[in-house]
Amino acid sequence: MKVGIDIRDLQIAQTGAKTYLVELIKAWQNLPNANIVLLDTQRKVYRGSNKFLKALEHIRFFWWKQITLPRLALKNNCTHLFCTDFFLPYKKRWNSGSLKTIAVLHDAFFWESPEHYNAIWLKLFHLIGVPAAKKADLLIVPTEYAKQRILHFENFAPHKILVVHEAAKTLPILSDPQTKLASLVPQLVGQKYFLHVGVLEKRKNITTLLAAFAQVYKNNPALKLVLVGNTPVKEKLNDAPYINACIKQLQLEDAIVRLGYLEAEELASVYQCAFAYVFPSMNEGFGLPVLEAFNAGLAVICANNSALPEVAGNAALYFAPHDVQALFNGMQSILTDASLQKDLVQKGKERLALFSWTKAAKEIETALSKL
Repeated sequence: MKVGIDIRDLQIAQTGAKTYLVELIKAWQNLPNANIVLLDTQRKVYRGSNKFLKALEHIRFFWWKQITLPRLALKNNCTHLFCTDFFLPYKKRWNSGSLKTIAVLHDAFFWESPEHYNAIWLKLFHLIGVPAAKKADLLIVPTEYAKQRILHFENFAPHKILVVHEAAKTLPILSDPQTKLASLVPQLVGQKYFLHVGVLEKRKNITTLLAAFAQVYKNNPALKLVLVGNTPVKEKLNDAPYINACIKQLQLEDAIVRLGYLEAEELASVYQCAFAYVFPSMNEGFGLPVLEAFNAGLAVICANNSALPEVAGNAALYFAPHDVQALFNGMQSILTDASLQKDLVQKGKERLALFSWTKAAKEIETALSKL
């Protein structure tokens, strides 16, 4: 068995998709019998805003997936082709060679929120992506929740879908996180702050977090809320204008610290110096930041929907995603009850032990060997 892994996505992914690919490859390469080859396009992926060049890049993407990638895999004597960005080659036989194809479906967002995607891209997903996935030898999903949602929308063969849990992003444990934080955001040093990490998409429900924090802030004027994450490239997903308007409306300009994408050490310092983590997302296929918060020793408050209870288990305080009062109560409870915070931190450490990239890589390798 020789597995070709499509890594073109590393040129454009920055959030959970990048974490998944980087961490899984690193763990897989360390397995004793690993036999993998990394397959990438030789051309740089266009990431600008020119509409013509963006359209051209979409064409190049499908050419890569349907023509170049399978040929490159067979040229490298791969028996299996592994893609982590939903899309697979539709045709599996080339020049008398054949490939076992495996796709990772991270969530059901394409089906659940079609209004958030470009109409042409969405049509290509349903015309090419879904049929290719149905022909795949194996589909990997991160949670049982994601599996059930995907099966709700498409008649994939259930026996071909394997649930493999993800794990936390590998971040350094800094001996002096305050010093690193001081170089990044001096005004946060010595400050108590709640933390949210995630791209500023509409489904992240950050405006609800802001509304709840505004109530907490009235009684704790020294408290801060730190938002880490990029503004989405896709306009239909972008919630940044509404977040900015909400901050202004609630008069939270002095209490909110907005940070964009952070490198590993910077992100580690922000996690390690935080007071608690809040995750109000309305929909997650997994929810990697929950495990990152556990890893940093933070108490976690998160929405009680989608895959989040499956990941966080008994180690988080839950609230309905649009219930501002319930979120306020949870944040206030952690602020005023030291024993509750300590209990959540301990449960988070215990929960974190159930997730491992090495375990995920072993489960995937075993499944591939059985195809």
